[in-house]
Amino acid sequence: MQTELIEEFRSGLTEIKSGIAKNDQSITDLNTAVKSIQDETARQQSEMNKVRRLVAARAALHHSAPSRGMVSDDFARHLGSTFILQCAKSGKLEILSQSAATRDALLNSARNTLGLEVRTALTTTDIPLPTEYTGELRALIAQFGVVRSAMFPYPIGMGTAKPPRMGARPQFASIAISGALAEGSPTLTFASLESHKIGGLVRVPREIEEQSIVPMGQFLARYGAVEFARAEDTWGFLADGGNTYEQVKGVVKIATDNGKTTILGATKTSPGDAVLNDFRAMRLNVATPVLSTGRYYLNATWEQRLRQLKTQADQEIYMQQGPNGRPTLDGYDIIWTEVLQPFTTNPTPSTTLAVFGDLSYWWMGEHLSPRLDTSDQVFFVNDQLAVRFIEEIDFDYMDASAASALQTAAA
Repeated sequence: MQTELIEEFRSGLTEIKSGIAKNDQSITDLNTAVKSIQDETARQQSEMNKVRRLVAARAALHHSAPSRGMVSDDFARHLGSTFILQCAKSGKLEILSQSAATRDALLNSARNTLGLEVRTALTTTDIPLPTEYTGELRALIAQFGVVRSAMFPYPIGMGTAKPPRMGARPQFASIAISGALAEGSPTLTFASLESHKIGGLVRVPREIEEQSIVPMGQFLARYGAVEFARAEDTWGFLADGGNTYEQVKGVVKIATDNGKTTILGATKTSPGDAVLNDFRAMRLNVATPVLSTGRYYLNATWEQRLRQLKTQADQEIYMQQGPNGRPTLDGYDIIWTEVLQPFTTNPTPSTTLAVFGDLSYWWMGEHLSPRLDTSDQVFFVNDQLAVRFIEEIDFDYMDASAASALQTAAA
């Protein structure tokens, strides 16, 4: 009996040891699993920290795509900071704020933005407009204007640039086996592009705070872009070769000089006298390839009049939104521009109502890039600052048959 008890006790002890061993293994496995989870959590936390740092860095640098009609915060801050440092350069920083603390904050923020150390003198070469910001300003001008986005850009160096024009070209033809190739002699002529300075002044109120640097930069960029666009479109379309435009000829003048103008009938001096056939006649004055790429250019006030050109048989003569998302006339896109003659029923003799063509066959030359300077003296009596915008541009054609114009009759 005693022996059986001992054996039973030994068996139970063996089971207990076996259970403890199994529990030890389970605990070990559990510890391993916990360690694995801890390692994975640490790895994910590290990745999250990296993402947070990247997001914070991008936010600090303000890397964001600009909204339409705006520039990026980077550019706006650079422009506002340049404005502030130019005020400091002239010793007139107190014009911006009566508070010394605000002036110090403005100056420190501007220097941090531009990466400048404290200097006793600043020159315009210290704070040039970076290339990427120059591109943003050009893109903003193109949003508000027409010719910059439609014409072919050409850089003007020192002196006069001479891009080629399209003249008579060799005609390719079939060649017999082992036959000689006929020699073709293209007619080469050249356009002429030289710098013509345009620009103006923008009034800036003197009160500004550190938090206003970016909005001030946005204001300067937008205002300057709008005015540049209006000036470029005026020169590009309406420059008449006179002293006002420094002998530059725009699209309308070239069309007139080359017989590419449709003129309304005698006594038809009002824009309201133009009919659909007049707009269609414009297309007969351009080269055949332009008919596949041409567009109409009109003042936006013509929108109501174009609606009246529809007929019961053809409701799509004018479409408010065509296949390309733009309004169309007779199937051709319409680009609105404020520099051409607005619609009216009053007499406006010898004025240009519309242009039809492909302006990519025109050169828009540009010397360097738009620039700005600041003065505290120009509007002294108004207690305002002046920012001067300047650019150097020119226009000339590749092909005189690339565009035609529609004009009212002479008085």
